Amino acid sequence: MSKQNDQIAAVEFHDEMVYLHLADGRVIGNPLEWHPWLAAATPEQRASVELYELSVYFPDLDDGLDVEEMMKGTPPRLSRSHEKAISS
Repeated sequence: MSKQNDQIAAVEFHDEMVYLHLADGRVIGNPLEWHPWLAAATPEQRASVELYELSVYFPDLDDGLDVEEMMKGTPPRLSRSHEKAISS
């Protein structure tokens, strides 16, 4: 798999899903519930996004999504800070 093919072209939110559109036409989607920090974000926070070669960064949320992790099709492991924020 070429890194150039994995270049993120756009991010989209629709029906409780987050989608990464890749430069080669593929679309990767995960349920927002797998990313609680993003599910709880405002539309403005979601709109503030920086696209990188293999990841997306949301500066207002100080967090991001990784193409390779999303391709696994399994929920990501939450960091301790995210677990504490969710349980609060």
